[in-house]
Amino acid sequence: MSRDHDRAGPSRALRAERLSIGLLAFALVAVACRNDWRTDMWYQPAIQPQTAPPRPEPEDSVPLGAEPPIADRDDAESLKDPVPRDAASVRRGAAIFHERCICCHGAEGYGKGPVSRFFPPAPDLRFPAIVQRSDGYLFGTITFGGRAMPPYVDGLTRNDRWDIVNFVRTLQGRPLEGGR
Repeated sequence: MSRDHDRAGPSRALRAERLSIGLLAFALVAVACRNDWRTDMWYQPAIQPQTAPPRPEPEDSVPLGAEPPIADRDDAESLKDPVPRDAASVRRGAAIFHERCICCHGAEGYGKGPVSRFFPPAPDLRFPAIVQRSDGYLFGTITFGGRAMPPYVDGLTRNDRWDIVNFVRTLQGRPLEGGR
């Protein structure tokens, strides 16, 4: 019997030791797996994007590379053409016009392009009401589009759009002097 008792004793001690080591390991893993130490950045006070108004500009500051704010073609009415209406500008404008505009306005700008059979016809660019519009208004129309015309603000650079204005002005009979 003493032999059985000796066997039972170390066996219980060994089980108790293993159990205590297992509980200790479990407790360490449980403490290490808590989320609060990994998510501190999630719960910090912060301003979410676009929830607060932008900070005011400093007084008398001049933003670099900024353009006048225009929201639609009517706002562009007072813009002045910064690109001189010279042969190079008209040549660039003609190339872009023939690439992007000819399908609706036709090669000569009369508004009889091949798409006009399926959609409302584009206006004749020599029509007196269009000729009387300012360069800025034409620029705004190219930028923001018209009734059936798509906007080209994303597809063309600012100078590309002014080159088209210069080309349209030459179609209307204006000389190649300056676009100002």
